[in-house]
Amino acid sequence: MESIAETFREAIVNIASDLVGAPSIKYNSGHPEYGQSPTDGFDCSGFVRYVLQEAGLSIPDYIGMDGLRRPIRHANEFWDHYGIGVHDEYRQPGDLLFFSRKGTFPTHVGIVAAAGAFIHAPGIAESSVERSIIEFKEIASNGMKRQIYKRNPIGFKSPVVPVVSPTYRYHQRPLAYEPTTHRQRAH
Repeated sequence: MESIAETFREAIVNIASDLVGAPSIKYNSGHPEYGQSPTDGFDCSGFVRYVLQEAGLSIPDYIGMDGLRRPIRHANEFWDHYGIGVHDEYRQPGDLLFFSRKGTFPTHVGIVAAAGAFIHAPGIAESSVERSIIEFKEIASNGMKRQIYKRNPIGFKSPVVPVVSPTYRYHQRPLAYEPTTHRQRAH
Protein backbone atom coordinates (compact mmCIF):
# COMPACT_ATOMS: atom_id res chain seq x y z
CA MET A 1 0.00 0.00 0.00
CA GLU A 2 1.37 3.39 -1.03
CA SER A 3 1.78 5.99 1.74
CA ILE A 4 0.31 9.47 1.46
CA ALA A 5 3.87 10.86 1.19
CA GLU A 6 4.63 8.53 -1.74
CA THR A 7 1.36 9.56 -3.43
CA PHE A 8 2.29 13.24 -3.15
CA ARG A 9 5.87 12.58 -4.33
CA GLU A 10 4.57 10.79 -7.41
CA ALA A 11 2.10 13.60 -8.15
CA ILE A 12 4.81 16.26 -7.77
CA VAL A 13 7.15 14.49 -10.21
CA ASN A 14 4.35 13.74 -12.71
CA ILE A 15 3.09 17.33 -12.73
CA ALA A 16 6.63 18.74 -13.03
CA SER A 17 7.41 16.28 -15.85
CA ASP A 18 4.26 17.28 -17.74
CA LEU A 19 5.46 20.91 -17.64
CA VAL A 20 8.84 20.22 -19.28
CA GLY A 21 8.91 22.51 -22.32
CA ALA A 22 6.66 25.21 -20.80
CA PRO A 23 8.13 28.72 -21.13
CA SER A 24 10.48 30.02 -18.44
CA ILE A 25 10.95 33.68 -17.55
CA LYS A 26 13.25 35.64 -15.25
CA TYR A 27 11.99 36.32 -11.71
CA ASN A 28 10.57 39.84 -11.42
CA SER A 29 10.90 41.00 -7.81
CA GLY A 30 8.65 43.99 -8.51
CA HIS A 31 5.89 41.68 -9.72
CA PRO A 32 5.95 38.38 -7.80
CA GLU A 33 2.57 37.51 -9.35
CA TYR A 34 4.43 36.86 -12.64
CA GLY A 35 6.28 33.60 -13.30
CA GLN A 36 3.60 31.20 -12.06
CA SER A 37 1.83 30.21 -15.26
CA PRO A 38 2.33 27.37 -17.75
CA THR A 39 1.20 29.68 -20.57
CA ASP A 40 2.85 32.99 -19.58
CA GLY A 41 5.98 31.36 -18.16
CA PHE A 42 7.56 30.16 -14.94
CA ASP A 43 10.44 31.47 -12.91
CA CYS A 44 12.05 28.84 -10.67
CA SER A 45 10.06 29.49 -7.49
CA GLY A 46 6.83 30.12 -9.39
CA PHE A 47 7.29 26.73 -11.06
CA VAL A 48 7.83 24.97 -7.71
CA ARG A 49 4.87 26.80 -6.13
CA TYR A 50 2.59 25.89 -9.05
CA VAL A 51 3.61 22.20 -9.01
CA LEU A 52 3.21 21.81 -5.23
CA GLN A 53 -0.22 23.45 -5.27
CA GLU A 54 -1.36 21.38 -8.26
CA ALA A 55 -0.25 18.27 -6.33
CA GLY A 56 -2.57 19.32 -3.49
CA LEU A 57 -0.03 20.65 -0.99
CA SER A 58 -0.60 23.88 0.88
CA ILE A 59 2.14 26.49 1.00
CA PRO A 60 1.84 28.59 4.14
CA ASP A 61 2.49 32.31 4.24
CA TYR A 62 5.28 33.71 6.41
CA ILE A 63 5.79 36.95 8.32
CA GLY A 64 8.30 39.20 6.55
CA MET A 65 10.93 41.41 8.20
CA ASP A 66 8.42 44.26 7.91
CA GLY A 67 5.89 42.32 9.99
CA LEU A 68 3.55 41.72 7.05
CA ARG A 69 2.15 38.36 6.02
CA ARG A 70 3.60 37.28 2.67
CA PRO A 71 3.28 34.29 0.37
CA ILE A 72 6.39 32.16 -0.15
CA ARG A 73 7.54 33.27 -3.57
CA HIS A 74 11.37 33.10 -3.86
CA ALA A 75 13.92 30.28 -3.60
CA ASN A 76 15.31 31.64 -0.32
CA GLU A 77 11.78 31.87 1.13
CA PHE A 78 11.15 28.20 0.28
CA TRP A 79 14.48 27.42 1.96
CA ASP A 80 13.63 29.38 5.11
CA HIS A 81 9.93 28.62 5.49
CA TYR A 82 8.91 25.39 3.73
CA GLY A 83 9.62 21.69 4.03
CA ILE A 84 12.00 19.69 6.16
CA GLY A 85 15.72 19.50 5.38
CA VAL A 86 17.03 16.15 4.16
CA HIS A 87 20.60 14.98 3.66
CA ASP A 88 21.78 14.52 0.08
CA GLU A 89 21.94 10.75 0.52
CA TYR A 90 18.26 10.65 1.56
CA ARG A 91 16.80 12.87 -1.16
CA GLN A 92 13.89 11.39 -3.06
CA PRO A 93 11.88 12.27 -6.14
CA GLY A 94 9.56 15.14 -5.27
CA ASP A 95 12.03 16.82 -2.91
CA LEU A 96 13.13 20.39 -3.52
CA LEU A 97 16.77 21.14 -4.29
CA PHE A 98 18.42 24.51 -3.90
CA PHE A 99 21.34 26.25 -5.57
CA SER A 100 23.18 29.50 -4.89
CA ARG A 101 24.82 31.88 -7.34
CA LYS A 102 27.56 32.85 -4.88
CA GLY A 103 27.31 30.17 -2.22
CA THR A 104 25.68 32.35 0.42
CA PHE A 105 21.90 31.83 0.22
CA PRO A 106 19.50 30.04 -2.15
CA THR A 107 18.86 31.80 -5.45
CA HIS A 108 17.44 28.88 -7.45
CA VAL A 109 15.11 25.97 -6.69
CA GLY A 110 14.02 22.89 -8.59
CA ILE A 111 12.34 19.53 -8.00
CA VAL A 112 14.19 16.21 -7.75
CA ALA A 113 12.80 14.01 -10.54
CA ALA A 114 14.90 10.88 -10.10
CA ALA A 115 18.12 9.75 -8.40
CA GLY A 116 20.38 12.02 -10.46
CA ALA A 117 17.99 14.40 -12.19
CA PHE A 118 15.87 17.45 -11.43
CA ILE A 119 13.26 19.58 -13.19
CA HIS A 120 13.41 23.36 -13.01
CA ALA A 121 12.56 26.62 -14.75
CA PRO A 122 15.96 28.17 -15.60
CA GLY A 123 14.57 31.71 -15.49
CA ILE A 124 16.58 33.03 -18.42
CA ALA A 125 15.39 34.60 -21.68
CA GLU A 126 14.03 32.24 -24.31
CA SER A 127 14.29 29.17 -22.10
CA SER A 128 11.81 26.57 -21.00
CA VAL A 129 11.20 24.23 -18.08
CA GLU A 130 13.80 21.49 -18.42
CA ARG A 131 15.06 18.27 -16.94
CA SER A 132 18.73 18.49 -15.91
CA ILE A 133 21.37 16.31 -14.29
CA ILE A 134 22.30 16.95 -10.65
CA GLU A 135 26.03 17.70 -10.83
CA PHE A 136 28.59 17.89 -8.05
CA LYS A 137 31.84 19.44 -9.30
CA GLU A 138 34.80 21.13 -7.70
CA ILE A 139 34.38 24.89 -7.46
CA ALA A 140 37.52 26.59 -8.69
CA SER A 141 38.53 29.79 -6.93
CA ASN A 142 40.38 31.69 -9.62
CA GLY A 143 39.52 35.25 -8.64
CA MET A 144 36.25 35.20 -10.58
CA LYS A 145 32.81 35.22 -8.99
CA ARG A 146 31.93 31.74 -7.83
CA GLN A 147 29.18 30.59 -10.14
CA ILE A 148 27.57 27.46 -8.74
CA TYR A 149 24.07 28.00 -10.12
CA LYS A 150 22.71 24.68 -11.50
CA ARG A 151 25.66 22.72 -10.06
CA ASN A 152 26.50 21.69 -6.54
CA PRO A 153 23.14 21.98 -4.81
CA ILE A 154 23.44 23.58 -1.40
CA GLY A 155 20.66 21.51 0.10
CA PHE A 156 17.48 19.49 -0.20
CA LYS A 157 14.12 19.82 1.53
CA SER A 158 11.16 17.49 1.52
CA PRO A 159 7.67 18.94 1.25
CA VAL A 160 6.10 15.61 2.24
CA VAL A 161 7.96 14.07 5.17
CA PRO A 162 5.22 12.82 7.50
CA VAL A 163 5.30 14.57 10.86
CA VAL A 164 3.17 12.86 13.50
CA SER A 165 3.09 15.75 15.99
CA PRO A 166 3.70 19.03 14.18
CA THR A 167 5.45 21.81 16.06
CA TYR A 168 5.70 25.46 15.17
CA ARG A 169 8.45 24.55 12.67
CA TYR A 170 6.73 21.71 10.84
CA HIS A 171 3.23 22.87 10.10
CA GLN A 172 2.59 22.21 6.41
CA ARG A 173 -0.12 19.69 5.66
CA PRO A 174 -1.95 18.54 2.53
CA LEU A 175 -4.97 20.66 1.65
CA ALA A 176 -7.24 17.74 2.58
CA TYR A 177 -5.81 17.66 6.11
CA GLU A 178 -8.47 18.30 8.75
CA PRO A 179 -6.81 19.71 11.90
CA THR A 180 -8.36 18.80 15.23
CA THR A 181 -9.68 21.54 17.46
CA HIS A 182 -8.02 22.48 20.73
CA ARG A 183 -10.86 20.86 22.65
CA GLN A 184 -10.48 17.57 20.75
CA ARG A 185 -6.73 17.45 21.45
CA ALA A 186 -7.24 18.00 25.17
CA HIS A 187 -9.02 14.64 25.64
